[in-house]
Amino acid sequence: MAANALGLSEDIPLRSLEAVRQADMLIFEEDRPARMVLKAAGVHKEYFKYNEQSQSSTLEHLYKALKEGKTVVYMSDQGCPTLEDPGREIVNTARRCKAKTRVIPGPSSVTAALSACPFSTQAFEFNGFPPRDEYKRKIFLNELIGRRKLQIIMDTPYRMKHLLANCAEVFSESLEGFLALDITGEDEDYICGTFKELSKHVENIDKKLNFVLIINAMEKPHSNKRPTREHERDRRNKNKQSGEIRKDGERRIRRKKRY
Repeated sequence: MAANALGLSEDIPLRSLEAVRQADMLIFEEDRPARMVLKAAGVHKEYFKYNEQSQSSTLEHLYKALKEGKTVVYMSDQGCPTLEDPGREIVNTARRCKAKTRVIPGPSSVTAALSACPFSTQAFEFNGFPPRDEYKRKIFLNELIGRRKLQIIMDTPYRMKHLLANCAEVFSESLEGFLALDITGEDEDYICGTFKELSKHVENIDKKLNFVLIINAMEKPHSNKRPTREHERDRRNKNKQSGEIRKDGERRIRRKKRY
């Protein structure tokens, strides 16, 4: 498992480049990052892809290679592998083969964002990607309020504006967030402020930029901005279900008493 750069190929760890040169089998997520790594390593090699579209075939080749005692290197598109990318099953396959696993550490967007964050980073939680559905995403965000740790979120670039808009709706006006944009890239930027301010800041950005969002959920302010119509519907459904269970339970108790 070898770390990759976040943006600049100069940041690829030297050990990762050497591992790519020596590997019997290479696995990447997509073609463009793969070509960048191979160019930085100064080699031309065939490689397998492992992503949402290409999985089963690659895992079969991986299993066979590991059983034969070959060296396999997996690199995700950016940063440390298997952190919110499809590579977890590659690790599990190596375990099933009882193959020795080694990690080449390196750039990580999470720790890079924390390094620039003005909030206390003594305690934090990584929440990965929030739900795609807007209603579920708002519930997810609501559940972060009042936690005693910083809350870290990642998402795909094209959902950044929607996510920040949802945060502005859900969180109190005084609660602050920290947005790390395009870390090590041409548009690298770090912005701290309320979620209305963050949402306004990205309004006119027309590029799809990778980002990490840190929520200062340790602040006390509470929000009641959960989607009201859906929330009320869920509450009624739960009450209805519990009422049916209660009635059913009562009938069973009465039957027992009769006998």
